[in-house]
Amino acid sequence: MDEEGEENDDVELMFSMDDENEEAFVVKKMLLDAQLKYNVFNDDLVVKAFFEAAKAHKGQMRASGDPYLLHCVETAGLLATIGANAVVVAAGLLHDTIDDSFMSYEYILETFGAGLADLVKGVSRLSELSKLARESNTATKIVEADRMHTMFLGMVDARAVLIKLADRLHNMMTLDALPLSKQYRFAKETMEIFAPLANRLGIVSWKEQLENLCFKYINPERYTDLSSQLLKSFNEAMVTSAAEKLEEALKDESVCYHVLYGRHKSLYSVHCKMLKKKLSMGEIHDVHGLRLIVENEEDCYKALKVVHGLWSEVPGKFKDYISQPKCNGYRSLHTVVTGEGLVPLEVQIRTKEMHSQAEFGFAAHWRYKEGDCMHSSFVLQMVEWARWVVTWQCETMMKDQSGISYADVMKPPGKFPFHSEDCPHSYKPCGSDGPVFVIVIKNDEMSVQEFPANATVKDVLDRAGEGSYRWSPYGFSVKQELIPKLNHEAVSDPSCNLKMGDVVELTQKIPDKSLIEKREEIQRMYESGLSTTSTGRASGNRVGWRR
Repeated sequence: MDEEGEENDDVELMFSMDDENEEAFVVKKMLLDAQLKYNVFNDDLVVKAFFEAAKAHKGQMRASGDPYLLHCVETAGLLATIGANAVVVAAGLLHDTIDDSFMSYEYILETFGAGLADLVKGVSRLSELSKLARESNTATKIVEADRMHTMFLGMVDARAVLIKLADRLHNMMTLDALPLSKQYRFAKETMEIFAPLANRLGIVSWKEQLENLCFKYINPERYTDLSSQLLKSFNEAMVTSAAEKLEEALKDESVCYHVLYGRHKSLYSVHCKMLKKKLSMGEIHDVHGLRLIVENEEDCYKALKVVHGLWSEVPGKFKDYISQPKCNGYRSLHTVVTGEGLVPLEVQIRTKEMHSQAEFGFAAHWRYKEGDCMHSSFVLQMVEWARWVVTWQCETMMKDQSGISYADVMKPPGKFPFHSEDCPHSYKPCGSDGPVFVIVIKNDEMSVQEFPANATVKDVLDRAGEGSYRWSPYGFSVKQELIPKLNHEAVSDPSCNLKMGDVVELTQKIPDKSLIEKREEIQRMYESGLSTTSTGRASGNRVGWRR
């Protein structure tokens, strides 16, 4: 769901374009531009999805004034950028059709098959829960926000989470179209729920973009000030020159490498580091950096020797995470040297395997970022599974998938690779023994609650107290029964099991029969010349009588 705002003012201003020929021209140009930019948009499945999305969103405009279809294309483009395959990109184009058009799940199922239709339905489900969280201000409740993004990973296909992240990233890119109050609330939710999701899935570039965009709207004054400082201190020419210098030195020493590129610390990361360590901008040593990906472990140390031969090492800043990995399994060499103009330059050196592990692999890099103690082994295993699914879906960036059918693309390439038994980071398979996170709405108040495996709706009722007592106007107490709904449907059997991401609504209902009986009893007493005391509530919570 396009979530630039909330309810119906969050997505589009609905009107029909006067000139249909002009609209058709815009649509065709949009597809051509995407095909020139992303090869996957030439795929037959993606082209078909594009025209179905154009038909579904015909005449719709966003609050920014852009055609609604552009948002769908940009979302799919973000997915293409990280190497998602045709099925995921096609689902990205159709991600808003169930919520914001006439198109139904059944139509998508008939047109594209179950695999793609279920992805679109999964995104719709995530959008629904996201809206509930925003309305209930869940992002301000740390524990519930953590449960929320854990629940997202556990309730739907991980690729649906990937599409939702792309949708949210583009919405954050166009957030200026909303009023300031909505910008803040939307950014706060994104920072607490969606940025950690991107981190857990290992999509570091999206995580950093989301954090920087959220920072801009949550703390605009600090963002502007820090941007100015970083712009003044960051020397892109120095980083480029350093990369060229290192490249020549590696060739001279016959050190093979895969990739060498410049990198700089994200604005939000700089902000957090300055706060945590009470540093000034000039004291941040990893604002400028290079990352070198080499062939093997031996080449890591050869390359390190080359780096230290080119520049002076900053004492105390060398970290050997290869011989002594971090507790989360992260491996790499980090060193800080004095670059041109005495500017600190951080150089990270790792193998392709180490890099893959840090970005998408099974070192669970997100635990280092969020804090290992927060998550159970079940959650860790679930996240690793999700990251694996996303990884093989994104491998098409380096492979030609033209000879593979859509049915084959939907299947994982093999068994999920667990850690070896003696590995300190190994976990038992999550199976069905892990906790279940559900959304509970009681009297319009929403919370994200954790229940054990095989919990039922009855367990939710038990935790809620099944009901509460209140005083009637007639001086006697009446129990307000809680009536449950599961995913908006009435519950006939409270013993039915809960699933990850279920929504349980609890509403109170005064038993009609009991109330009628009490009224009739009071009426008979008055007709017999009796009256109730006005102090019945104070006298032992019972109705008192006098003649």
